[in-house]
Amino acid sequence: MEINATATMSWEPAKHARTGVVDLKLVREGELLTGGNYTSQMIRYSVGDEAFKAPRHRHDFEQIRFSLSGTQDFGRGQVSQEGWVTYFPAGAFYGPEHIENGAILLLQWSDFFVTREHNDRAIAELQELGDFHNGIYTYVDADGKRHNKDGLNAVWEHVFKRKSAFPTPRYTDPILMNPDAFEWAQATETTSIKVLGRFTERDLVIFKVRWDAEGALHLPENRTYCVFTLLGEVAALDTWYGPETAIWSDAGEASDIVGNRGAEAMCFGFPRRAAAAVAVP
Repeated sequence: MEINATATMSWEPAKHARTGVVDLKLVREGELLTGGNYTSQMIRYSVGDEAFKAPRHRHDFEQIRFSLSGTQDFGRGQVSQEGWVTYFPAGAFYGPEHIENGAILLLQWSDFFVTREHNDRAIAELQELGDFHNGIYTYVDADGKRHNKDGLNAVWEHVFKRKSAFPTPRYTDPILMNPDAFEWAQATETTSIKVLGRFTERDLVIFKVRWDAEGALHLPENRTYCVFTLLGEVAALDTWYGPETAIWSDAGEASDIVGNRGAEAMCFGFPRRAAAAVAVP
């Protein structure tokens, strides 16, 4: 188990391949049970001329954004409100994006994922050969021919030294979830949950938990979980923590997280190694 008290972490300027000024807190990077990698970051967006903008694009990795404040415009009428969760399936297009004056918790993962360290190094090296502008990387080759490519794809290809490819999207668009529209369902004698969604054959699961009385939320060992606290206090490893704490229960370990009455948290269960067993209706 690892615990990150994000409220006490410092914001740092982010290096990125898009337009706008962005600050981040690198919460955690690690390896999933699948053998792939993931990153978790807090992102804070600027306003006005420094607002974040990105062209319509897609990723070869999976992504979740949990809106902590403000709204995020993902293009074509898809606007995430404060407190909402958005799942971005690998291969699905979205944008153009326009985001300002807000903050999110960001989770990204895949079997071939660019870590923050590799991202920053790749951007610096690519800037020696070309320029990033409005989310596009532009360079001139040895024959004097000008090339444009999506900035994130340019970074990925520079890191892995091969052409990027995109999976067929399991869902054609990002999926926006409003937790307030879901009903609480009793899970145990001390907890209630809202299951916002389970996705793909690898069983990504997103749910919100509320402690109705002091007791434990049990997390099994079959996947990596990130529990992000919202209200009240929760205890992990015999220590109590307040809001905006990221608690990680890694694959291969079973964990119990105790909450006091009225505490709430958003929970993200990363995909399992293989397709989960399902029952025929």
